[in-house]
Amino acid sequence: MRANLSDLAAKGARPLGFLLALALPREIGPAWLEAFSRGLGDDAELFRCPLLGGDTDCTTGPLTISIAAIGAVPHGKMVRRSGARPGDRVVVTGTIGDATLGLLLRRDPTMADRWGLDRAQRDYLKSRYLLPQPRNTLVEALREYATAAMDVSDGLADDLAKLCRASGVMADVDVGRVPPCRRRRARHAARSRL
Repeated sequence: MRANLSDLAAKGARPLGFLLALALPREIGPAWLEAFSRGLGDDAELFRCPLLGGDTDCTTGPLTISIAAIGAVPHGKMVRRSGARPGDRVVVTGTIGDATLGLLLRRDPTMADRWGLDRAQRDYLKSRYLLPQPRNTLVEALREYATAAMDVSDGLADDLAKLCRASGVMADVDVGRVPPCRRRRARHAARSRL
């Protein structure tokens, strides 16, 4: 649901609710379903995005979860990818690359030792992958000041290229001003202490 909410926020939309479709294998027991329901319910309350409906079914295949979030923007205020103009600033919120690093650590836990990460850094990066933080608190500012926007879940370079193509513009990025991921900050801090 958080990935959906992030997409809504990037359009300047406030969430109205979501639809949930579940295809559950028979081996999914009540304990898993209770934990899943509790976590989803907590997020629905936290982000003020209630469950509107959906469907559940049994399957002989893998567990399948599909969520569609529905949002609203004032008439004519949706922030599109195609609105960027020459001279606009490129702005990001949060740090770039944390979720990707969390995915890499999940796939290969030995990377943490090779990167010199402590437990807190490992846990932080994994949580950034497993529990995205949608920027819903920025929705009104985005509608007021942004000419174009999008979620950067595919990475800043890829998503900025998509936005530029949609807007018919080019972008220059001062890489040194991009907020670094936790790993880069941790390594920089370690180097500074030497």
